[in-house]
Amino acid sequence: MTHTNEVSRRLSEELARSVTGPVLLPDDAGYARESAGFQLGLRHRPDLVVGARNAADVRTVLRRAAAYGLPVTVHSTGHGMRASAEGGVLLTLRRLNAVAVDPVAATARVGGGATWDDVIAATAPHGLVPPSGSLGSVGAVGYTFGGGLGLLARSDGWACDHVRSYTVVTGDDEEREVGPGDGERFARLRGSGPVPGEVVTEMTVGLLPEGPLQGGGLAFDLGAADATGDPTPLHAFHEWTLGLPPELTSALRVMAFPALDVLPPHLRGRRIARVAVSLRGSAEDAEELVAPLRKAAPPVEDTLAPMRFAEYARVHAEPDGAGAFIGENLLADTLSPTALGTLAGPGGSQMVIMNVRHLGGALARPAAVPDTVTGRDARYLVAALSQVDPDISVPAPAQAHAQAGPARWLEPFAPDRVGVSPAFRMGPGTA
Repeated sequence: MTHTNEVSRRLSEELARSVTGPVLLPDDAGYARESAGFQLGLRHRPDLVVGARNAADVRTVLRRAAAYGLPVTVHSTGHGMRASAEGGVLLTLRRLNAVAVDPVAATARVGGGATWDDVIAATAPHGLVPPSGSLGSVGAVGYTFGGGLGLLARSDGWACDHVRSYTVVTGDDEEREVGPGDGERFARLRGSGPVPGEVVTEMTVGLLPEGPLQGGGLAFDLGAADATGDPTPLHAFHEWTLGLPPELTSALRVMAFPALDVLPPHLRGRRIARVAVSLRGSAEDAEELVAPLRKAAPPVEDTLAPMRFAEYARVHAEPDGAGAFIGENLLADTLSPTALGTLAGPGGSQMVIMNVRHLGGALARPAAVPDTVTGRDARYLVAALSQVDPDISVPAPAQAHAQAGPARWLEPFAPDRVGVSPAFRMGPGTA
């Protein structure tokens, strides 16, 4: 037995007597399941994994791991995981998923392992909604560390704008509430997140009234996936966003679909541009605002309609299964016609999804409490998501990143680049 394995074995025996959650070594049943996340392009390989059930477990793990000289990696859902835990202790927070709603104060106390789906389920009975995004299985607390572009972001602002406080546990056995009075620390948490030795076990976040909502998507056929298509819907999207009120939040996704029988006929072998739309307003408002987009090109699919917030998934219509991927992005002031036109061109055999999110509106207003969010001065976020082969990315993350090369799909937009969003850099090789 190596020295490292002996240390982890002794630590595991000690933790098994002092924490309430599972304590697992690599040969234990449940180790792989406890270490797994949404991101399959990387794989945690810690010497020891511990599933915390409460803040006391977190304090114990941090304190005892420090005494043994072992690093601690914190893991909740692992959606945007950029680096795997190699050795040391992996601390999973998924069991810290309690959500307590104060309907009078319009706030929710959210556990460090809770997802937005957990929060939405708790807030819906009160007619309140959180500043959550397009995928409810994402960890709520971690989402706010990068700012958080919510489903209604142009209307409601960054998700982190609504955070009232975080509960932070540190390796020196300190547990404290970090809020506006903590200046630099609170600002850092709401821009780049915790530093090594810090674990956020809870946050208090402000909620918003649900109100009348409209949501859905309009899909446009750009042409055959293996040929240069018609960029008209892409240019129409850009022109359309220039005059939108802040009540409407939208995003453009361009994707080439393979010619598979399992797909609907209108998607097979086609390059599709889909505009996701969410609006705080009436059905009449939606019809009037979206009319120019519908007029520019006939959609092959149109699901825009009144919705409850809990039906959020139909807006972006994203797959919610685990996958292996790398994501890169840039923030831009404008979208040049030439750059947009490249999204209608053939992309080869590699699966790449291009996303353009319209920013501005409430996202552009100064933070009421200082933070370190990147993107308040940008008008668009352009992101490229590339699939990778886990057989390559797990043993050789840098090689997988070089092969997938998501950054090259962003090159046409580079002249208008004003920054990068850390929240949309994900996967192996992006740390």
